[in-house]
Amino acid sequence: EEIKNKGFYTLKDCFSVQDLDKIKNSLLKILHYIKPDSESDLQKKYYQIKKYNPKLKGNWYDIVTRDINLLQFLHAPALVDIVKEYFNTDVVFSGRPCIHVHDDENDKLLDPHQETSQLSRDSILLWAPLYDTNKVNGGLAVFKDSHKHGYFDHILEHPRLKEKSWTKQYTHVDSSIAKRFEKIELEVKAGSALLIHSSVLHCGYPNKKKGSVRIIITERYNPL
Repeated sequence: EEIKNKGFYTLKDCFSVQDLDKIKNSLLKILHYIKPDSESDLQKKYYQIKKYNPKLKGNWYDIVTRDINLLQFLHAPALVDIVKEYFNTDVVFSGRPCIHVHDDENDKLLDPHQETSQLSRDSILLWAPLYDTNKVNGGLAVFKDSHKHGYFDHILEHPRLKEKSWTKQYTHVDSSIAKRFEKIELEVKAGSALLIHSSVLHCGYPNKKKGSVRIIITERYNPL
């Protein structure tokens, strides 16, 4: 009911401390293939690899979505069952498991957008931080009641080409659309997860802590 009314729901204590440690350790071990050493802190290791070889850091970002330890949490039966019940379906597809990584450069923040170009028109986005998200570490912002207006036209042109960016094109809505809705910056604790309807306008807000990196695990659950 909350997803229908608000467009999203905060599933508290979705992952235990042990679950989070297992995911972090798996991500850390992959980074150690690039440059083996004794570093045990995932955030410190991330910055080490970013400085050592940005290209291989990008390869790490791409390959972690194939990690079995990560997928077993994203595809946990309890989560899939929620989606099945919401859409009244017996079949659910994986849309795109991935991680979102935002360090103190904040160069990969997206403008307001909806989860489009999926297997189905409507889907559920799982957004689960490995570290607390808040006004210091940054996090996710949603636009109140935007899901009640269907899907908006998206454009590919980068709105701020003069700024440092990893790509010249990504999908987002025109700024005039986002201004119609109240922007709410959510604060989500590590271990909790957001279940967000695909029609909710959302975007990231900046990480203000030097040396910190915000890592989020995500999946798009698509009903048949």
